[in-house]
Amino acid sequence: MRTGVTVIIPPVDLTQSKLVAGGHAFNANGEMTGLQYILEEARLLSPVFLTNTFSLGDVYSAVVDYYQGLVPLPVVGECWDGYLNDIEGRRVTADHVFRAIKTASGGPVGQGNIGAGTGMTAFGFKAGIGTSSRITEIAGLKYTVGVLVNNNLGIDKGRHRYLRIGRLGPDVLYRNTGATETEPPYLDTQRSSAIIVIATDAPLAAQQLNRLARRSVLGMGRIGAVSYVDSGEFTLAFSTANQVPLRRTTGSWKMSILNEGEVDGLFESTIEAVEEAFINSLLYAEDMTGHQGHTMKALPMDKILKSLR
Repeated sequence: MRTGVTVIIPPVDLTQSKLVAGGHAFNANGEMTGLQYILEEARLLSPVFLTNTFSLGDVYSAVVDYYQGLVPLPVVGECWDGYLNDIEGRRVTADHVFRAIKTASGGPVGQGNIGAGTGMTAFGFKAGIGTSSRITEIAGLKYTVGVLVNNNLGIDKGRHRYLRIGRLGPDVLYRNTGATETEPPYLDTQRSSAIIVIATDAPLAAQQLNRLARRSVLGMGRIGAVSYVDSGEFTLAFSTANQVPLRRTTGSWKMSILNEGEVDGLFESTIEAVEEAFINSLLYAEDMTGHQGHTMKALPMDKILKSLR
């Protein structure tokens, strides 16, 4: 049993208000429920839940039960953790989802083998949850871009030829970690995936958030992601700056939006934060043995840091 659930709860009462949101499906061999609604109406109605592929429906049902129908169209993103986890056992229960919601809090975010990241792998190493943020100054005002990723970019050691951390290319990384291409054996599938969630307090329109979401792929590419045929990479982006009335009302309501010429700094912040979040998901992960004795080793952080120095 090597799996879990992660929830991101925006700092607003989503039973009373919506948030402006956008998203992007880079290679959509996977699922993020509610994303089509977000792309259509540009609104986030739900906290964002992450879990494993076969538990997506169980998490969705648990969210409906917990909020008693007040949160329509729950947003649930999935990644396949079946190498380390007995994924067909569907071990994530409603109780796990309820506990995740009740214990969610602000402050430092757990990384590595935690929540939905418990059974994740990337580039043949143990991976998991990663997070990072940037502060950008625009027209004298400071805005934050926060990123959380669930990194599942692949089981196969053969992918080491793409992994990059900062200035370290694959040859240096593998020479300094003693890794080999034979453990685990190269698999016939290119099964991989990643979920990226971007939150900002910058006042952005839906189209601007869509553009922010698309830039996230550039940050993922910096660490060597390929996005194979069987990959599922989804990004959700939302802004907390404008709260939209939940109920349909007559008349109009006002919202603030940054000028187009002021968004470039947020693009840069997003790319940097996504890259660092993916790196953190690897560096905070720990060795794990799971389903059928499968073992994934973590990148040895001390050796990586020594190489970076």
